[in-house]
Amino acid sequence: MQFFGWLGRSCSDSFLYIIDVFYFIARVMAIGQPHRNVFNRAVYSVLLGQLIYTGVDAFLMISFLAVVVGIGIISELIYIMHSITGANDITEILARLLVSEMGPLITSVILIGRSCSAMTVDLGNTKVRGEIAPLEYLGINADDYFIVPRILCMVICQVILALYFSTIMLFCGIFFGAYIYHFPAINALMELVNTLNISVVISFLIKNVMFGFIIGTMACFHGLSVQNSPTQVPQQMQKAVVRSLLFISLVDGYFFLLVL
Repeated sequence: MQFFGWLGRSCSDSFLYIIDVFYFIARVMAIGQPHRNVFNRAVYSVLLGQLIYTGVDAFLMISFLAVVVGIGIISELIYIMHSITGANDITEILARLLVSEMGPLITSVILIGRSCSAMTVDLGNTKVRGEIAPLEYLGINADDYFIVPRILCMVICQVILALYFSTIMLFCGIFFGAYIYHFPAINALMELVNTLNISVVISFLIKNVMFGFIIGTMACFHGLSVQNSPTQVPQQMQKAVVRSLLFISLVDGYFFLLVL
């Protein structure tokens, strides 16, 4: 009986959590309401700061991991597939597995570990210090100032960094594999470009937009879920990281089944 009681409580808590998240999303995305003023200098300033921290400052880490993954994994995979099958199968695998799967997933994991956790802690500490209520008394919408620029920043950074990561990863893997295993790299690149049709590009963009939206939403939702205790900040940060990974895995699984 205790097991069924625990199962029932877990299901009800999960259901209420999902309702809270969707209500949070609906409230934040209602930017067309008369009392909302998203397009102002303060929001632009927050968005610019978040873009610098989340995007620009992450380029070095993304570049290093892209080179390592390209040289260590892709070049070996290219050689194995080139020996077993042929160039056409290689480009098909690179387009579907590496560009569509590894690029977005690795980029999202980096952003979750680096930016989602920091964003949650920042908002949680802001909530604990009582800095949100005075802004609301001054007529500043907290959703416009704290949430919208962070979610938008995460979407932009996820798309750009995933594209950058995939490009560097493929170039390093193909040219290193061509140098070591002596096969024409230019031909492989041309066939890869021909394989990337409009459906692959659209799927790549939609997936990364959803990944960025999930990461930004989880960071803001759990950061603002902190009440008045500083001990809740690391707890909410952990929840934001774990649930971002969970929702991203579910979305990625859906896209994977969609292209089968």
